[in-house]
Amino acid sequence: MPLSDRYIALVLWLNTVIHELGIPLPLMPTALLAGAQVSEGEASAITLVLVITAGTLMGNSVWFAAGRLFGNRVLRALCKISLSPDTCVGRTELAFTKWGRWSMVFGHFIPGISLVAPPLAGALGIRWSVFLGLTAIGGALYGSVLIGVGMLLSDGILSLADTVLTHGLQSAGIVLVVCAAYVAWKWRRRHLAARALQVPRISAAELQQALQRTPSPIVVDVRGEATRLADPRLIPGAVATTISQIVQFLAAHPKSAPIVVYCACPNDASAAQAVRVLREAGYTQAHALRGGLDAWLSEADTRSG
Repeated sequence: MPLSDRYIALVLWLNTVIHELGIPLPLMPTALLAGAQVSEGEASAITLVLVITAGTLMGNSVWFAAGRLFGNRVLRALCKISLSPDTCVGRTELAFTKWGRWSMVFGHFIPGISLVAPPLAGALGIRWSVFLGLTAIGGALYGSVLIGVGMLLSDGILSLADTVLTHGLQSAGIVLVVCAAYVAWKWRRRHLAARALQVPRISAAELQQALQRTPSPIVVDVRGEATRLADPRLIPGAVATTISQIVQFLAAHPKSAPIVVYCACPNDASAAQAVRVLREAGYTQAHALRGGLDAWLSEADTRSG
């Protein structure tokens, strides 16, 4: 058998913890293989689901605690090391806006959400009991699906596993090539996304000076609702809206009005996207705030100090 029955649960638990901590070690292959061995009488389906649930609780609790201690900074740090940093925050905010706390249950089925949801939940001040309960439900649901699929496709999975073990060196080479191609594809998409976000920007110091002039710029906060709840600080006089509604929101202002858009995400991604939308709509003086809210707060501290 690909895995000894003595070690199936241990390997699955360790893989789950590592995966939920954010280390890029896929859980699905191990879980499917474990599920396939249930059909062979080598493991208990209930035990395996409980193992996945326990591992999910342990890994996610680390990030939840970090969110409680360090707030939204943990979310931004996670997204900066992601292969898709410019969409990481946005996906999570949309999930929280759509499902609320239940995103901790269904987030396991959406790539990227399961890692970012726990620290965001912690930053939002969700109670430990609620977090643990919803995370346990989510882990059990995800585990049941993976183990169930493994049981359903057991013949094919075990046959593939035997083939891989028989041709170990060749199989390892194929896996490495596939992984390298995937990483290269993601980095290519990241590069293209960065080019798409090349819009006019303004520094926090320049915005400070501009706000003292007449007319002063319209300052727009396009952070997601979840992020604003986690960090209610804002630039004085700023108005909040979404990227999809920003043109309609500013319709009463002339196209020549100075506008500064800010967010709190890697590469000012949301702000840059909003500026691109505004510029395409004819707002010629729209700029993104370089460094977002953090840059503004740092500049304000420097001036007050």
